[in-house]
Amino acid sequence: MQLWPKLYGELVDFIEDAPGVVIKEDLVSIEKNIRPAFYKKFNKVRASLLAEKYSDWLDEAQFLSSKYMKVEDYLSDRLRLEDVLMPGELERFLSDPMKQVVRDLFDPLFELLQKKIEPEEFEERAEESVHESFQNLYQMGYIKWFVLCFIKNIDPEKVYQVPLPQPSSKQMIFHREQNKQNIPFPEETKVLSFEVGRREVLLIPDFIVRSAKLEKYVAFRTEIGKPLWQASFHSEKREWFSIESFMEEHEITEMKPDLLLYVDENLEDVSLVSDCDQFCRPDLMVYFLDQLEDVEERHLKKIEAVQSAHEVLKPTKGTCIVVKNHLPGSLVEGLAPDIHVIHFGFNNLKWETLLGLLEK
Repeated sequence: MQLWPKLYGELVDFIEDAPGVVIKEDLVSIEKNIRPAFYKKFNKVRASLLAEKYSDWLDEAQFLSSKYMKVEDYLSDRLRLEDVLMPGELERFLSDPMKQVVRDLFDPLFELLQKKIEPEEFEERAEESVHESFQNLYQMGYIKWFVLCFIKNIDPEKVYQVPLPQPSSKQMIFHREQNKQNIPFPEETKVLSFEVGRREVLLIPDFIVRSAKLEKYVAFRTEIGKPLWQASFHSEKREWFSIESFMEEHEITEMKPDLLLYVDENLEDVSLVSDCDQFCRPDLMVYFLDQLEDVEERHLKKIEAVQSAHEVLKPTKGTCIVVKNHLPGSLVEGLAPDIHVIHFGFNNLKWETLLGLLEK
């Protein structure tokens, strides 16, 4: 038996008895002194529906949250970090999954109270909204956890960023195509920033880590976008692909690797991933299959994207597909020899495989 309809009934009764609350189809008015009591009951309805429909996912998310917080605390202490930046909704999810996901039920529940929708439609809309949001946030959160664990396992010494200036709206509008953007030399930082609030004039690393284990610099880039400008410098020690050429040759419009890694002895040689014309050949490319749902059709689509990107970008040390469960042979047969499927979970951390590739 569902609990949320009972709690919803109590919320409706509260509204009818409270003179300071008026909720109609074209009006919502809640007096300040009664808002705490109203939202206490309102939030109980939302939390109840979420717990009833997604209890297993909430357990998974809470476990991810605990694992993520543990490794973030470790790195913050070891590297004296001041902050780890990421989009606000993801930060809230990793801090308190229930508190973030329940936000998706705010508008649908008010529409139910306003009698704009029926209870059945409310459940449908709520489930649709929460399902997509939960999946996306969990997947992004898992990748962030993975990256921080990766950093921990390469024995990090220092963190660097490329201090690329933020162009103003006026500069964006009046930028001339022949003008090339200078790339500042990477500088030490106390902040790990997962692509927060940048204009994509150039695709630079999220951050660069000096690894004592590898005795090299490792550049990390997640969230691959399309840069707008040309860069003034392309390292001669790296191999560069013409974006126009590989788009035409392979008939693709975009590639979305989940993680690109660049390894080098010199900082300046890993300071640029791509400008609008050229893409730097990565050392290692990582894709993550869906961590919450084991849907073969979705896995197949992602693996096809992996094969396409692997053929185009030709990562020097190969490509890794990180999966939670073992995949059917039909999904992995025919993969290139340097595409590695790694079964990787919270209690099955196969870092030796990944580190072995980087050390080659």
